[in-house]
Order: sequence, then C-alpha cells, then structure tokens
Amino acid sequence: MKNEVSSKTKKNRKGMVLAMVLGFLALMVLSVLPLSSMVQQDARLIERVREKEQSRFMAEAGINHALSNIQNDGFAARADFSGALDIGSYSVVFSQVGSRHLVISTGTVNGISEIVSAEISDNTPTALDYFSGAGNDIRINALVANATIVGDIHANNNVYLKAGPVFAELTITGDVSATGIVKEGMRLHTGSWDMLDNNAYINGANDDAATIYEGENRITFPSLDYLKASYLQAATDSGDYYSGNQTFNSASLSPGNGIVYIDGDAVFTGNCTLNGGIIADSIAISGALSQNKTGNKNVILAVNGDIRIRGELSVGEALVYASQDIKSIQAGAEIDINGTMLAGRDIRMWNVLTLIDYNYVHILPEDLMGPDGENSFRLVSWNN
Repeated sequence: MKNEVSSKTKKNRKGMVLAMVLGFLALMVLSVLPLSSMVQQDARLIERVREKEQSRFMAEAGINHALSNIQNDGFAARADFSGALDIGSYSVVFSQVGSRHLVISTGTVNGISEIVSAEISDNTPTALDYFSGAGNDIRINALVANATIVGDIHANNNVYLKAGPVFAELTITGDVSATGIVKEGMRLHTGSWDMLDNNAYINGANDDAATIYEGENRITFPSLDYLKASYLQAATDSGDYYSGNQTFNSASLSPGNGIVYIDGDAVFTGNCTLNGGIIADSIAISGALSQNKTGNKNVILAVNGDIRIRGELSVGEALVYASQDIKSIQAGAEIDINGTMLAGRDIRMWNVLTLIDYNYVHILPEDLMGPDGENSFRLVSWNN
C-alpha cells in the first residue's frame, strides 16, 4: 500500500514538471513571436532610413549634375533632365520664381523619393544674351543695301537705325533696346513717316509702328583677363603665338589648340581662312576672312582696339568682340556673322552696296568665365 502511494506521488511530480516545462516553452514561444516581429519591423525601418538617405544622395547628385552642366554650357543652356546611378535615379527641374532661379532635384531609390533644391544666380555677362551689344552707340545705316539681323540688339547709350530711301532694307527680328533712346530714320520713335525709316523693319513693323525699348538697364560685358592668359598659353604651346604685328595674305590658319594669339595688330588681305579663333590688339579685314567653328575657342577678339571690316567677313560661329569699336564703312562690304557681336564702345555699320546677315547664336567660349567656368553662376543656397 505504501509503495503504491509513493509511486503515484512520483508520477504526479513528473506530470507537474512536464506541465511546467511545456508552459515555459509556450511562454517562450509567445514571447519570441512578437520579438521576432519587432526585429523585422526594426530591420525594415532601418532599411527605409537607409533608402531615404540614399534617395537624398541621389537628389544631391542631380543638383551636382545640373551645376556641372551650367559650368560647361552656360547659364542660358539650363534644361530639365533625368539621370541614373547604380542604386537609383534622379530627375532635375529648373524653375524661376520672380528673379530667383531654382534647381529642384528628386532622387528615387526603391520607390522612395527625396527632394533637394538649390537657388543660383546668373553671373554671365548680360551682353552675351544679345546678338549685338555696344557699350556706347549702335549705328546701322543701310543705303542701297540689304541688312538682316536675327537676334536682340542693345546699346548702353543710343541706337540709330536708317534704311533707304531706295533699294535698301533693314530687317531686325528681335528686340531693339537702349539705355538711352532708339532713333529710327531722321526722327525719334514718334510714329511719323520718314523716308529713312520706311524700309527699316523691326519684327515686321516699320514707320515707327514697332515696339522698342528705351531707358533699359545697361548690359554687362565679359572680362577677358583669364581668357587672354589661358589662350596665350594655348597658342604658345601649339606654335601659334606671334610677338608683333602680322599681315596674313591669302593665309589658311588652323591653330593646333584652336587659337591664334597675336601680341600686336592683325591685318587680313586676299582670301583668308581661320579654323578656330584669333586674338589680336586690333583686327583689320581688307580682303576676305572666313572663320569656321573648330573646338571651343571660337573668338575674334580685338582686345585693345577696333575690328574694321573693309572687305568680307564670314563667321561660321564665334564671339566677335572689340574692346573699342566695330566698324564697317566701306562700300561693297559683305558681313555674315553667326554668333554674338559686341563692342566696348560703338558698332558702326554704314552700308552702301553691301550685304549684312547677322544670326544670334549663344556663345560661351572656353575659359571666358574663369577656370572650368565656375564663375558663370553663384550658388545662393542649398536646401536639403
């Protein structure tokens, strides 16, 4: 009897231990399940934080890509674009709010997006936004001549336009503006008939019917200091540097580094060809000069004097810039320029039996804005 009770007691104890073990295991299972869920949630949260950080990095990459494009192509060449890297993509949009220029980049990684924006200001000399700009006056007098200008023109003083009275036409497709006044024909822009205004057309309108802009802000001109030093070195390295005045007679110039540098005056006679650009103190064209776009140094620069055209000038694509005057006062001259024509003082075109064809192309020659073009804009703010 006593042995039977002892045996039952041992069995009961074993059952209790088993129940306790099973209960403990159940508690462990119940506690591990929410812990596992919490770990999974934490891991996903960490992953989302990492992806958000990567998305922000992608957006910043888009901003840097946009600023690099402006350095290379100039402020005016801004355009929306998209890009991608191994981990995601970015989309960049340019916008303008009043006078503020914004760059907005959206970076995306695994469907998660972050936005970064920057505000920039344009340091590009405003003269480069015009076909023709003058620090003083622009005077175009088409007498028995045909002159066509496609692009805006501005003078920091006055603009004078004449055409006629017969066998002549001056056609401008673009805005005509001046810090001073715009005078068409013999009179100011008053709306009265004038025989030297009858054949001067601005955006299809003549006889003072066109819209012109007076009292406008002065345009700014580029500094050539860095460009001159850079191009001097490039011309020296390629053997295209001349230490004194030069006369080119029916010459073909193809500089190895894209630029001819003359430490003196340049005169062109006969039929000459220039593949690339040229810098001289002053430039006189008595024969014919045909320029072809080659590389990124396409300039015709008179850094200390005038550009005088007595013959023919054909410019494939270049910045034509005289620190003083640009003059064409010879009967029978022919001028065809694709690019930008600027003068620190006056632009004077007195045209008899001449042909003029001007077409604006935005030009930003290499090194005009400093090393790598970093001075073409200013970073106002960066907003993460």
